Amino acid sequence: MSDIMIYIALGMGIVLIVMSTVFYHKFRIWKLILIILTSAAYAFLRLFPEIVDVYIPIDMTIEWYGYYLFLVVIILAINFKSKIKITQNLTDYDFFEMEKELDELKSTSELLRLRYISTIELLNEGMLFYNDTLDGFFASEQFGRITGITKSDMTIDEYVTLIHPDDQNQYLSTIKKANRKTPSFDIKYRISREGIYVWVEEKGRVFDYEKKLQILSSIKGIDIKLFPETLIHEIDSLPTEQQLFQYLSQISKEPESFYLIMIQLTNIPDINSRFGRDVGNLMIAEYIKKMRFHFAKDINSIFRITGIQFALIIREQRKYDVMNRALQSGGDLINLMINIGGIQQVVYPNLGIIKHEPWSTYSLSEYVGFANKAMEEAIRNQKKNYSVFGE
Repeated sequence: MSDIMIYIALGMGIVLIVMSTVFYHKFRIWKLILIILTSAAYAFLRLFPEIVDVYIPIDMTIEWYGYYLFLVVIILAINFKSKIKITQNLTDYDFFEMEKELDELKSTSELLRLRYISTIELLNEGMLFYNDTLDGFFASEQFGRITGITKSDMTIDEYVTLIHPDDQNQYLSTIKKANRKTPSFDIKYRISREGIYVWVEEKGRVFDYEKKLQILSSIKGIDIKLFPETLIHEIDSLPTEQQLFQYLSQISKEPESFYLIMIQLTNIPDINSRFGRDVGNLMIAEYIKKMRFHFAKDINSIFRITGIQFALIIREQRKYDVMNRALQSGGDLINLMINIGGIQQVVYPNLGIIKHEPWSTYSLSEYVGFANKAMEEAIRNQKKNYSVFGE
């Protein structure tokens, strides 16, 4: 086979690859590799014929190579032709069916969109949809009713100007630090509404869409002037002192020991006077939430006695041991650093502790009285913030 025929065949293979790429906007790497290897094999035969000739006569090798080359070109041609055939075989009916399926998908998508919008309108919380670059967001109508902001699209810079200056850094750092490793956040901050700063709570969630980070969050108002008591569910939902006695009466009949801890958040009045009662209530709520997480996840384990005094029941010895170690070391599990907006304060408690044994002969009133007496001793003690009855 002459070199001219081989060159023509190689050229045809390259032309078929180029045309396939141009027509169908798809580049097949296997075709490129095939033509490169085929060309390289011919170059090797022509540059180093003496090596090949040792095993098989060079003329016969080139002849076989020519057959192989034509086979490669035929494969490329068949592949190109099959694409044309598939395209040409599409009838008007096929296009009609495709159009019908697209219409159905469009209708379903529109229905889902309307359902989603209607669901958002039923929520009491406002919704924020942050954009990919986290420099702006789209807000629901309920967000406007909560904050007094009439715009549905805002940049972060515009929104930050409405946030209390002391709370701006916490808000910005929280939004910027949201990522896949910490996919949720919960922040409280003050925002200007008709010239008055009101508290809001924003809870956000991070998710991926098309390899881009997305943030969706909800906002609710926590302005205590608009709601009874404190508005804060963590505080208002706590059982009262009367329910404490009822619960003690129930568990004191069981054969297991337990601990009653009276807690007074001693520096809350100072926080109230410095930052306002709403900040104090939020600090209390955060403290109760953290104490519940560490020591008493049971709903009937924390009771509100007065505005700043609470009762905690621990029924597991392991959890009490954790608390005891924290008390002795002055650790962060008891003296909690709490951030509310831009306000950062340590909440200092005083604790009175009493252990109840199954054989105890104390009445419930005496038992609670001893716990209160231990708490009062802890308040008077300048060296440590807790007292254990009987020690």
